[in-house]
Amino acid sequence: MVLSIADLEVGESPGRKSLSGVRILHVHTLPVLSGSGANTLITMKGSRDCGAEVSLACAPGGRLEEEVRREGIGFLPIPTLVQPVWPLHDLRALWRLYRTIRRGRFDIVHTHNSKAGFLGRLAARLARCPAIIHTVHGFAFHEQVGWLGRRVYLTAERKASSWCDRMIVVSQPLRDWALRARVASAEKMRLIYSGIDIDAFSGVQASADLARSLGVKPGDMVVGIVSKLWEGKGHDLLLQSVARLSRQWPQIRLLVVGEGKLERQLRERAASLGLREIALFTGFRSDIPEITALFDIAVLPSLFEGMGRVVLEAMAAGKPVVASRVGGIPDLVQDGVTGLLFPPGDVAALTEQLGRLLNDPDLRRRMGEAGRRQVDERFSAQAMVARIHEVYAQELGRRGRGGELGG
Repeated sequence: MVLSIADLEVGESPGRKSLSGVRILHVHTLPVLSGSGANTLITMKGSRDCGAEVSLACAPGGRLEEEVRREGIGFLPIPTLVQPVWPLHDLRALWRLYRTIRRGRFDIVHTHNSKAGFLGRLAARLARCPAIIHTVHGFAFHEQVGWLGRRVYLTAERKASSWCDRMIVVSQPLRDWALRARVASAEKMRLIYSGIDIDAFSGVQASADLARSLGVKPGDMVVGIVSKLWEGKGHDLLLQSVARLSRQWPQIRLLVVGEGKLERQLRERAASLGLREIALFTGFRSDIPEITALFDIAVLPSLFEGMGRVVLEAMAAGKPVVASRVGGIPDLVQDGVTGLLFPPGDVAALTEQLGRLLNDPDLRRRMGEAGRRQVDERFSAQAMVARIHEVYAQELGRRGRGGELGG
């Protein structure tokens, strides 16, 4: 997902100084402003605004690093913290994280993602960090991975769960999946939805000037996807679907919002499908609420997904959603009410659901209005930060530091 800077504002909250003097290190794999990166940045800013000393350990070189440094939050580069399993790099990253935690004398280490979660939790355990928290944004042992890979990743997740004090999961289906897979006990997990800035998306009007600058003309039907351009997000699936729909709907336009390693490949794929003038690639954007306001339909065709924050953003903007029935998405989209779901990887089903909405403006309006009503305080950035701080207080309280976490 690509985010506006407005989406990262958490605002004032009760008990601002409740984390005064607490040192917190977040560990994230890649410096990307995707869903987990945005969640991490929002959490860090919320803790900083409540008086904590906050730092991020992460691979360098991306927009997450840029935003962290711009906010004045400490950034500790771990160059060998790469996404693929790479034993030599992984051992170096583990040693670097261990030394960072020991030298920093952190009270809390809060890890994110599978790779950073495994190495970060192990390093924090070896360094005897007082409180170790892990947020599950998704699992690596999904169906798109081969049998052997699933077994290895599942074994690693089960082992790593024993190295932390509490696990936060960002959706109910993700929690259910963790319980079925016996990753951790129900007592160890806390459900905290990944929050968005609801007000940033609600009531934003579509701009004719912005539309024109992106290549959208009056009368176009805009289907939009906001996501990093990586494997598993279903971009190719969506391109195939739009190619089919364009025969009946020549005025359809696909806004592909985001950046990533697949951009060149997806541009070439779009051209090969005859979508050179239809699929409009915007690259990274910092004005996501304004771009979302241009959508007639928001789409998230992921093959696997922990939660799907962009679904919430589209709903807050009053847009109907078409999304795959996978991961945490069914926890957000009420099928037939706020949007339409389809089986992951099914081009025909995606095309059918998009066609239903393209053919029925009243259905689009009703679903958009229903989605706007459904997005409530459970999904706000402020609520997320407050609940994470409750977890911090509980874990530090068990270690005799609870007195520092007053309101």
